[in-house]
Amino acid sequence: MDVRGQIRNDYLYYVAIRTSNDTNPTGDGPIPVVSFPNNNGFVAGNVNYFVRWTPDTQQYTLYRFTNSDNSFFAPSGIPINSLTVTPGSKRLQFELSLEQLVTTPGTSVNLNSIQVNFLTMNRLSDVSAGSSRIIDALGDTRIVTQLNQPVRLLLATAGIYDNSRFGFLEPLDADTPDPDLDIMDWSIEVRRQ
Repeated sequence: MDVRGQIRNDYLYYVAIRTSNDTNPTGDGPIPVVSFPNNNGFVAGNVNYFVRWTPDTQQYTLYRFTNSDNSFFAPSGIPINSLTVTPGSKRLQFELSLEQLVTTPGTSVNLNSIQVNFLTMNRLSDVSAGSSRIIDALGDTRIVTQLNQPVRLLLATAGIYDNSRFGFLEPLDADTPDPDLDIMDWSIEVRRQ
């Protein structure tokens, strides 16, 4: 994922993931939390995992939600490869194995699809008064009905899923006022091994 500005240590960057044994899962995929109250302040909908870039440790961490309402989560590992974020970096990049996205070893062969959303925000959704919250996610944040647009990736065949393949779901022009939160481009590669 690339932002228009740069990755900031004081901002929050997530990649939310819903795994499914179905080719076309029903129900919402991961969507951003846009108002209070909520369970965790950053993601709603159906989501099993998320990756967060943590500025204080300068590493990406994979977390798994441990209950059905997404209010509790625990670290479950780190990506097998990742791009180091340096001052001025615009890009977050990491690689996961499907085995990292299942709770029982060996069951990743049953996964047929994942739904993914990229979420950026200057703070979690909470009751704080006096500070505005700025977010971006896949879709056009200027149009309320287009904000919640996770993408579905099929796992049976290798391929590159990117913004152009999805008809520029994430607008090429700025749809978020803060360039350090404005998702400019993204891609996900599925590799079969």
